Parts: sequence; C-alpha cells; structure tokens
Amino acid sequence: PTSSTRRTHAPDSSPRCMHSSVTLTPRAPTDAVMHKYEDGMTEARITVGTPAKGGLEPAAEQSSLERFADRINGAITGFFFKVGFSIAHSPRKWLIGTFLVFLVFASGVAYPGLTNENRGDKLWVPADTQAQDDFKYVDGYYGSEARFGEVIVKPADGGDALRPSILAAMLVVVERIQAATVEWDGATLAWSDQCFKVGPVCAISHLGQIFSAATQYDTDAEILAAVNAVPLLNPTTGMPVNLDAVAGGIERDADGVSVIGAKSLRVGFLTKSHEEVVDGDGVDLRGDAFEQVLLDAFNEGVDGVDLSFIVARSFSDEFGSAINGDLFLLQMAFVLILSYAALMLSKWDEGCVGSRVAVTFSGIVAILLATGSAYGLCSMFGLFYSPLMNVLPFLLLGVGVDDMFVVVNAYDLETHREPNQSLEVRIAKALASAGASITVTSLTDMFAFLIGSNTSLPALRNFCFYAAFGILFTFFFQVTWFVAWLTMDEWRRAGNRRDVVCCLTVPKDACCACCAPRTDGRTKMGRWMGDVLGGLLTDKKTKACVLVAFAAVAAGGFAGCALMQIDADVNDFIPAGSYLKEWIADSNSQYRTLGDGIDVYTRDMDVHTEAGAATVLAASAAFRADPYVADASVVSWIEAFNAHRGSAGAFEYVDLFTYVTSASGSMYYGDIVWVNETGTAPLEGIQVTRMRGNHVKTDSSNDKVKSMDSLRASLARVEGNEDGNVFAFSSSWLNYEQYKAIEVEAIRNISSTMAVMVVIIAFLLVNPKAVLVVCFCLCLIIVNIIGYMHFWGLTLDSVTIIMLIIALGLSVDYAAHIGRAFMELPGTPDQRLKLCLENMGVAVLNGAVSTFLAVLILAGSKSYVFITFFRQLFLCIVFGLAHGLLLLPVLMSIVNPKPYAAGAFGH
Repeated sequence: PTSSTRRTHAPDSSPRCMHSSVTLTPRAPTDAVMHKYEDGMTEARITVGTPAKGGLEPAAEQSSLERFADRINGAITGFFFKVGFSIAHSPRKWLIGTFLVFLVFASGVAYPGLTNENRGDKLWVPADTQAQDDFKYVDGYYGSEARFGEVIVKPADGGDALRPSILAAMLVVVERIQAATVEWDGATLAWSDQCFKVGPVCAISHLGQIFSAATQYDTDAEILAAVNAVPLLNPTTGMPVNLDAVAGGIERDADGVSVIGAKSLRVGFLTKSHEEVVDGDGVDLRGDAFEQVLLDAFNEGVDGVDLSFIVARSFSDEFGSAINGDLFLLQMAFVLILSYAALMLSKWDEGCVGSRVAVTFSGIVAILLATGSAYGLCSMFGLFYSPLMNVLPFLLLGVGVDDMFVVVNAYDLETHREPNQSLEVRIAKALASAGASITVTSLTDMFAFLIGSNTSLPALRNFCFYAAFGILFTFFFQVTWFVAWLTMDEWRRAGNRRDVVCCLTVPKDACCACCAPRTDGRTKMGRWMGDVLGGLLTDKKTKACVLVAFAAVAAGGFAGCALMQIDADVNDFIPAGSYLKEWIADSNSQYRTLGDGIDVYTRDMDVHTEAGAATVLAASAAFRADPYVADASVVSWIEAFNAHRGSAGAFEYVDLFTYVTSASGSMYYGDIVWVNETGTAPLEGIQVTRMRGNHVKTDSSNDKVKSMDSLRASLARVEGNEDGNVFAFSSSWLNYEQYKAIEVEAIRNISSTMAVMVVIIAFLLVNPKAVLVVCFCLCLIIVNIIGYMHFWGLTLDSVTIIMLIIALGLSVDYAAHIGRAFMELPGTPDQRLKLCLENMGVAVLNGAVSTFLAVLILAGSKSYVFITFFRQLFLCIVFGLAHGLLLLPVLMSIVNPKPYAAGAFGH
C-alpha cells in the first residue's frame, strides 16, 4: 500500500500477478513470496516468468462460463464499489436521500391507508373455492344468525350421570342461563331478548326436556326408563330429542340396545348474533357482553358436578390472551438481538472509542425504515394487513442483522489489510465484497417470497408480498442508510471520541486485558474459526466423518418427510391451563357421535312442483344416507311436511306456510326463506330452503375433507340435481377447504421457492460446481427442517407452512454467504476453506447466534404460534449453521471450484 490517502496510478513494486490485467509479459524469473497469514502455516514461494518446462505449468485458459462468471462478479462488485465510494464521500446526502425514499413509500400507510382484515374466512379460505362461493350465497339469506354455547356436566365423583342429583345439577345450569341479564345501551337484556329462537321457542337443548315434571326423575330407574323410550320426544313440543346430543359417554347393555348409563350430560344453546365488521374484524359487542355474564355464572360452579364449557367468544379470548402474554417475550427477543449485535460489532480493543452501539442502533432503524416502506408500498397496492404481519419485523430483523454483520466484518477486514487507504476506498471495497454477498441472499429471499405469493390462501399470499418487499427495502437501507452511518461513525473513531456521547475524547485503550489488541490484528473469533475449526476440517479423516455424519442426519430428514402429516387441530391454539382445554377433551372423548353441523340448501328451484319436491326429497334421503352424516341428526322440513300431510309430490305454498307457522311445524319456520320478506305472503313463493344435520365425529383434517367431498358427491348424484341447485354447506367447511388446500400449497410453495432459489444462486454465482454445492446444501437444510419437524410433533398446517417459508428464506443466508466467500478466495482448497471461515464464517455465526438467542426466549411461550415459530426457527438455525459452517466448506474444498478472477478493486 502507498502512503498516500488516495489511490494513484503510479506504478508500484508489487508483482504483476497481483494486478487485474490478464496479459502476461515474458520477463526474467522473479521470486515472489506469499507470506504466511497465520502461525504454523508455511510460506509459499513461487517463481514468476520461469518457462513452463521444469517450472510452473501455464495457467489453464478460462472457459466461456468462467469468463461469464467473472464478468458478472466484476459488474456486481464494481457497482457496489461506486455506491460505497459515493456514500463514504457524502454520507449526509445519502442519509437525507434514503430518508426521503422512506417517506415516499411509507406515506401509503397514511393514504390510502392499511386495510385490516381479521376474519378467518377472508384470511385462510382460498378465494376461488366452492365453500367460499356457497358461503356468500347462504350468508345473503341466513346471515350470521346465531352464536353457540355449550356446558358439559360431569359427576364430581366420576359416577353415572343418569342420576336424579346430576340431572338436578344440570337444571341449575339451565336456570342460570335462562336467568342471565345484561345492561346494554340503556336497557336490561334478558335471556328471552338475546336467545336465538326456532319458531317461538328459544334454542336450548338438554336431557331435562324429556320430562314434563320433576317427579318423573325421582329415581335412577325412572330416568333410565325415560331415556330408553322410543321415540324419544319432548313432551312439550312433540319434537324428537337426539340422545347423543344431550348425553355423553353412553353405556349400553350387552345387546347394545338399552341405555344403562352415561358419563356426562350436555346443555347446548344458541344466542342471537349482532355482528358487524369494524376495521376488518367481525365484532358483536352485545353478544360478547351477554356471554361474559354466562361465563361468570359457569365459573361459579355447581355442587356435586364439574363443568366444562364454551361460548362463541371463548376461542378469541383464550387465543388472544396467549398472544398478548407473549408480546413481552417478543420485545425481550428484540432487545437481546440488539444487545448481541452491539457487543459483537464493537472493537473492544479500542475501548469506548471502538464501541458501535450507535451504529448498531442505526442498523435497527434501517430495518424499521424497511418495515414502514414495505407496509406503505403494499398498502398502495391494495394488499390488506392481517395479524400475520406481526411476525414480519422479526423476519426482517434476522435478515437485517445478518447483513449488518457481513458489512461491518468486510469493512474491518479491509481496514486490517490496507489501513492506510482512504476511508472512501475502504468503505467502497468493503461494500464491493459485502454488497455482492448480501445481494445473493436478498434477491434469493425476495424472489422466493414472490414465488410463494402464488398461493390460494389470502393471508399467506399477502404475507409473502409484505415479506418480499420488506427484504428488498432491508437490502436497500442496509447498503445505503447503514453504510452512511458506519462512515460517520468512522469519523468519530478517527477522532478518538466516545460512542453515543461523541463530544468526549478518550484514548483508544482496551477496556480490559482480555480485549487487548493482537499483534496480527485478528479477532479471537476469527482466529478460532480459521485456525481451530478450519484446521480441523482440512483433515481428511475429519472430512470423511463430516460427510458420513451429515448423510446420517439427511437420512433422518428424508424419513421424517415421508412421515410428515397434514393436519390441523384447533386444540393446538389453546394455551395450557385454559378452561377450553377441558371442554375440548370432554367433547372429544365423550361425544363421539355428532360432529360439525352441516346444512343442505336449495336455490333457484320451484320446490312446490312435482319435480322440485321429488328432487328435494331425494336429496334429503341422500343426506341421511351419506356415510359421513349422522342419520339421527338430520332435520328435514320436506320429510316432516310430507308426514304431516300424508303424501309426497307437489304442494301449495300456502299449505307449507300453514304447517311451519303451526305449533307442530314451528321448528322448521327458520328453514324456509320466502320471497316476501315479511313471510306473510306465501303465494309469492320460496327463495331458499334448508335441511339441517351433523357430520359424524372425525378427528383428522384428512377425514374432515373426505366428509365434505363425500356429501358433495352424494348430492351431485341425486336425480334432478344436475345443475347443483341442491348443495351442502357448513361454516366448518371453510376450514375444510383450507385443510384441502394445504397439501397442494405446501408442495407448490416449497418446490417453487426452491426452484427460484436455484435460479438466482446460479445466476449470481454462475460457477457450476459452486452452484451445485450451495444448492445441494440448501436442499438438505430444507429436507432436514421438514423431516425433523415431524419428529418434534409438528404437522403441516396454515401456521407451520408460513413459518416454513420464513425458515426457507433465512436458511439461504447460511449457505450463500459461505459459498460466495469461498469463490472470492485464491489458494489451495484447504487454504480457501480456512480463509473462508475466518473472513465470512464469523459474520454468519454472529448473525445466526443473534437470531438463535432471540428464538430461545420464545421457547417459554404459551401460544401455539410462537411455540411453532421457536421450533421451526431452531431447526432452521441449527441445520443452516451446521451445513453452512461444516458441510459446505468441506464440499467446496473437495470440488474446489475456480475462484473469481481478481476484480478491479483487488477482490
């Protein structure tokens, strides 16, 4: 290096081979020495200009692909050199410019503004599914009619539930429900005001309805005689009572006919829904208030029995409390990442002068600017904001901090190599190297998420767009805003001023003996990575052991992938200790007959004609006969009406209207939607009808999807229903459609993401050997993450797929940085391995450790989302780091791809 602070074009005495020119000029033999870069490494002495015979072989001519790789590398490093030089020359102008860029894009948050969306059917149900279309049709006629509630009553002594004392305790629960009141909007709302009515009667069901007086259940024998009556009827209304709906864990005699006992009783009820959409979320404050009164009543308990219960607000209450309780953990994770980054980026051998807390904070600000810009741009594109976006800052923090380590590490290396170069040149050289490396990872991540946006799940699609733009802006602000602050911080260090309190001047003394500077200028971690880890990996036996070990790990990963299941269990989202856990356990164990409710509708049909009535009746029969429908649960207005009139076939509208408005047919009144909205002019006709029932109980997502497809197929085979005017729908089917799409989505997203990663890496690395090795390691990382997810108890669902895409994005960094660094280094394979780990391995390790420490905090979470986040990111970091720092350097040293030609700036 020259003593001047700026680069000159004067000739120097360095060997011709150290310049970028590829022209070889014959001259007298000259000795050049490659000095040892570390203790214990021998010097390499070469002779330049010696004839090929008896000396060095002539350099092999580059292939066209290698020349292309050099041109790509030169273009990238040259671009970033110019950008870095410009930033270092005028950092304040770049800060103002980049902040203006932020203001332009972030303005989208204010106008047109973020559109919030929290409704499950808008987030997790594919927009083009049949269930979504059917939901729009059904909701237009029936709306969100009711909110559900349920109480399971179990004997405290574990005995039989069919006893007078248990039945009396159950009726106490019923009395509390019917006595509930709430003050709302200046009025007192009673049960009769809030209950959902089927005809003139409030919708509530329990075993006590089969008795007309308390004297009829004085003894166990009387109760058993009543429940074994055929048919089992409500004496007040004359309507049938489904025993499986009001009693659980039913025990029968040896013949399987007579009921001899039960483990629990169940009270089911419906209340009115007054839902309205506020900021993208369905809100029913009146219903929530009334249900809170019911929850308070249930929590009081009843002597002699144990209660487990649920109301419509329970899921949002319990899931929301788990998420809110973990926000503190997320804040701790952010602070930990910031603290670790400040600790490892600082040069403590210079004491307070070498501290880089302010620089670290500027990097975090760059990530916040990127987040705001991404939100604003997505808002301009009309992409809605969902709760899923709350994970995005964590993702961008991981990516951004990794970029910070790469940039600062490159700058420190340049300063160590050429301390007398001007600051502008050192910054430019550092960004030429670091910028090329983070370009590979950032573009790969960005395009991976853009490809991932090709999904039918709206929440996942929008998240991928937000993440893609977030990574793009993170890249932009890290190479501009952060580098500008780094430049100004170097002004501070050059003036021996303290960090943060930069008005004070102090000497550059190490803060303690352990931080004293080394004579060779190398950091302890860099020395360990190069000498210890690198030295170990250069041993042939160690290389063999690494290959065998990773082959065994990969075998486990492939086995786990083969066993991976696609399943979604709502119980996963409920935190431990919640009262919902007990209700779910009781419902799943004791009420095994009836599953989710399901209705069959008619549309655009003249149901009163001979053909129309025959089609509806045949559909009712197909509804009952479907193997996934509980026959006893079906409530069919057409069957009841035909039984009432004693015939089938065509009928008059007025006859049906008279029946459903009578006491015997009132339970079917809500199933008919008349053309006349008041329901007082039946001659105008019918718009829609409905038959009600329940699926049989199923546990797995796969079986739920089969039950949906089976009933659709059963109705499609009904004669006269070729146009699909008789169709089935359930609000639960919105979730079933999600389950059905997950497998296709998982395969498509993972495969397409991997494909685009390979393309981007191939374009930016170019060298076939390097591309093959990096992509091979990347594939192994993905396989192992998915495979060991299975062994850790995770399945593929809407949450794990999202976290898996995040893990895919982060895992690229570990492999791509090391692969790129190896390609920039000349020397023997083992020398390149050591230098690669020392130069880039430190930055990769620091980036991974900072994220890993934050992830460990999430291990204490109580919510399924954050627990899943912890497990998948844990696997991502462990496998990504292991493959990036162990397997990849070994493979690269074995295949030994040719390094890039020396660039215009010595790279």
